Amino acid sequence: MKPISPIVKSEPFHIQAYKHIQNHLLENEFSPGERLTESGLANMLGVSRGPIREAIRMLIHDGLLVQKGVHIYVFDPTFDDVVDVYLCKERLEPLGAKLSAQNMSQADNEALMDIINRTKTALANNEKREVVKYNTAFHDLIVQSSGNKQLIQFMNLIHAKNMYMRNNVLSNYSRRDSFFDEHVRIADAIVNGDGDLAELEMKQHVQNDINMLDTIFKSNQKDDSI
Repeated sequence: MKPISPIVKSEPFHIQAYKHIQNHLLENEFSPGERLTESGLANMLGVSRGPIREAIRMLIHDGLLVQKGVHIYVFDPTFDDVVDVYLCKERLEPLGAKLSAQNMSQADNEALMDIINRTKTALANNEKREVVKYNTAFHDLIVQSSGNKQLIQFMNLIHAKNMYMRNNVLSNYSRRDSFFDEHVRIADAIVNGDGDLAELEMKQHVQNDINMLDTIFKSNQKDDSI
């Protein structure tokens, strides 16, 4: 008998709705603080309100949507919210870099250096979206290559919020003159198997981001007082 191709089951509607709405949020197609409705999202995606309701529940759990009373709003983070996420990154990502230097495969080493090269090209062409994409890919690959399931799970919890903040809150701020050199030093340490140096470089990298956020926050406070 001729082999029959296995039946491929499509993802449940609420999972598809979740992914579509999440993508709209991460791509800045909804404004921070914007009110969303089940009916509006259902009409946009062409599905019933049931899957939308479950997708909204999942996105509230992710922290990308917030519920106030009976209304749903797009997460509108303060700089304190951003700093909270980066303080978590400061503790977790250096460990990820150290473990990756010990565990990263040759294929992932090559992928890491490819991300470095693509970032360099995106910076030269002033492609901000691409820079953000490759920055995210750089940090994700390091964490995923750590081999530590608990670390990966913890980082996944703040992944969506981190991406959202980069695309929506921090899109006008960057350390393009320094972050790329920091990425190169981190990547070199990992590829060379120097876990201690990779940990040190990543810790300094995240601390530099936090220092930038502190400068931005203080500047905004000064502007508000004028």
